[in-house]
Amino acid sequence: MKPAQKIALTIYHHKTLLPRARQMTFTRMTGAVVAGIVLLISATGRAAADEDMPAAPAGLHGSIGLGVAVIPEYEGSKDHKTRATPNINLFYGDSLFFTRMTAGANLLRFKTEQGVAITAGPLLALRRGRDQDENAALNGLGDIDRALDVGGFVRFRKQGWQASIEVRQNVTNSDQGATMKFSAGHGIPLGQKLKLRANLETTWASADYMNTFFGISALQAAQSGIAQYEAGSGFKDVGVSVMADYAITQDWSGFATIRYKQLLGGAADSPIVADLGSRDQASAGVGIKYRF
Repeated sequence: MKPAQKIALTIYHHKTLLPRARQMTFTRMTGAVVAGIVLLISATGRAAADEDMPAAPAGLHGSIGLGVAVIPEYEGSKDHKTRATPNINLFYGDSLFFTRMTAGANLLRFKTEQGVAITAGPLLALRRGRDQDENAALNGLGDIDRALDVGGFVRFRKQGWQASIEVRQNVTNSDQGATMKFSAGHGIPLGQKLKLRANLETTWASADYMNTFFGISALQAAQSGIAQYEAGSGFKDVGVSVMADYAITQDWSGFATIRYKQLLGGAADSPIVADLGSRDQASAGVGIKYRF
């Protein structure tokens, strides 16, 4: 084989195998999570009959509301903006749901002898984009389009405690990658009208996701004057949130939410975070909703 052919073949293999390697890494992580879920289900004991699960209202039910929130201008920003935010939580029986721009179906639903309720199924979610005009730090980086994610979830519930795993892969913009979110929380009723819920969560993101939202390509560096930067895959954040729900009447209630998260790893080291923004991300919101 001639030297030129060897060089061409090496370049071809590099371009071909690198995306496959990233995909295999995500696949291995997903397999490890699934294996962990299986072990957890096995440890909690044999599943009880499905009819032992609490019955959900038949037909369409849920809540629709509107709130006002103060949020970072972009993920990693040190500046905040105020905007109106819809609060929509819709359910059809105990099978279908639509909450926070995410739709899913509880295809697997059972309860263990130890009282752990387990649900799992597919989901569709809208991924927010980013406008370079939102903040001066983004000038020259271009816009990031909204996208659609597909994936799946597993949730565990017992006596007010809840834990979940969500895996999402972008399907409309192939370069936006995948995420895996882990969360755990506990609901605390304070009297007949006030309910609190505290949550801890962390998110792993693929290299494609990290470079889309935190990386700086050569072209972006030339257009913006920001140093070129490549972000690798890894855990991108860890956070805590507290949510309050107060029943005003039987049908109407007010809500408030406070969230804080800290960006990690390649996300925190990005120039638009470390130099032009902040790894500390805080948000808050209040609103009112109608239950039916």
